Amino acid sequence: MLPTRTWDEGEPGPQITGAFDICSLPTEILALIFELVHKQGHLQGTVRGRATEEILISHVCSLWRNTALAVPQLWTKYRCVKPSPERFAVEYERLQTYLTRSGTDTDLDLVFDFVDIPVTVKDPSAMDMLNLVVPNLYRLRRFVLLSDGVNFVIPLHRALTGVSAPRLEHFEVLTGKYHDIMEEGYDGQPHWDPKILTEGPPNIKFLKLDSPALGKFRPPFNNLVHFSLEAGIPRLKLFLLWVCLEQVLSLPFIETFSLWDAVIANPNPGHLLRRIKADRLKHVRFGCSPTRLQMIFSQWPCYPLFFFLHYVSAPLLETITISSVTLDTPQIPVSPLVLGQVDLSYVFPNLQSLFLNNITYPDPGEQAAGSRTIERLFSATANIARLCISETVKIPGDGVLKALEMDPGIQRVKPWPQLRELSIPNQEAWTRLILFCMDYWPQLSIIRLPPLALDFVATLWDIPVEESTHTRDLKPRSFWVDFFFKNRPPSLGPSGKGPDRKQVRVEETQDVFPMYWPPGYMRSSGMDTGKFDSIHKGPVGT
Repeated sequence: MLPTRTWDEGEPGPQITGAFDICSLPTEILALIFELVHKQGHLQGTVRGRATEEILISHVCSLWRNTALAVPQLWTKYRCVKPSPERFAVEYERLQTYLTRSGTDTDLDLVFDFVDIPVTVKDPSAMDMLNLVVPNLYRLRRFVLLSDGVNFVIPLHRALTGVSAPRLEHFEVLTGKYHDIMEEGYDGQPHWDPKILTEGPPNIKFLKLDSPALGKFRPPFNNLVHFSLEAGIPRLKLFLLWVCLEQVLSLPFIETFSLWDAVIANPNPGHLLRRIKADRLKHVRFGCSPTRLQMIFSQWPCYPLFFFLHYVSAPLLETITISSVTLDTPQIPVSPLVLGQVDLSYVFPNLQSLFLNNITYPDPGEQAAGSRTIERLFSATANIARLCISETVKIPGDGVLKALEMDPGIQRVKPWPQLRELSIPNQEAWTRLILFCMDYWPQLSIIRLPPLALDFVATLWDIPVEESTHTRDLKPRSFWVDFFFKNRPPSLGPSGKGPDRKQVRVEETQDVFPMYWPPGYMRSSGMDTGKFDSIHKGPVGT
């Protein structure tokens, strides 16, 4: 029950003055204001060491404290972010407090970030906290558990076996540590085979696992909308079976799909590849971590990408992101395309944007005619209007832009004829490349460059950069180029209407890749739930 503001006999009541006294508001209105402040504060993010809004509100005065304690919604979001070992006892008590104050029927949103905490493997502190969650599974809406293999969190899967979480929508577990394979065995089931919450979380929409966690933290996923799978520690490989990839892409409600690093086993020889129609799929991502070896050689032919481009139709697909892979055609027994299942003329009809980060272009002579991954990428994405290319690998073959310029086979294809916006987030973007792009794509009207590259090009061409003069409507710094086709020098001035010239706007940009995956998905906490959230996995062009 909300507290009521009263005045003692003889105490002056609320006075009407020029200043507004928030304490004169009815407690019901005050509670609604607290809820709004609480919601907005969590959307802005959780900062380690900073008191949260509900704590600040409850320490202003006795009226505010009593009101805050009477509003269960203020205590439904708990964040444990990298606590020091000596603070585990405090966090344990704080979690108990939040679970009590949030009542018994409000939805819970819980995040545990145990990454980089120097806790010994046998330390039970982390599991003591997680065990408090189990009796509250029935009201759990969002659960995030991040670890790095140091903390003892793996046994949690046993408590999640044979139970249900009827309100669960967001389930994210990155353990960084494999279960005891010697004790519990490998996963040999030829399908998804749920391991936890087997009584069913019918509302689950978001699932994110790393390869160590997928062995024991797989829930039922029939109503899944967002799927993301990351790699675990490299010294032990635990792959999701190929048939599971086909199952996920075939789910009726799947909208976003992400694979990072080698986390899917290649299909067995003799497995019949079949065409999949992903009717609701909107965003896909394939990539791997840019380790030093991969940054130098980038030798990872991504078979799931090859399969996706050849066997999946997605009428609503909007974006494709590919990062730190080579566009080789995989040389494995199932590489030959299955007649009747592949339509090489298929183009993703609604595709708008293509993001290519650190992509290595293979030697054309080593590619099989008619099944080259890069040619299929060009043809399947022919309708895009926006392209982002960031290339940092310097090896023979270089990247996609050089392929466009040097490969006769690619020149005949003339990829992306409708391209209007091009982003090159490399500080070292050179003028010859910019001129080539202007000449290559007739419809190109906007080129986006990072600040240093923008200033360098403008200085070299002696074109002034336009600065925004309105503080309320900040526009990117930019300049116009009056471009003549066939690589004639750029000039400043009004554009003619002839077929051999056009105007191109060169803009400054900072972030060209969507900041979090999946694009547009709003995490209710506003918190970066770990190093795996960034769509391009680290700085682009550095």
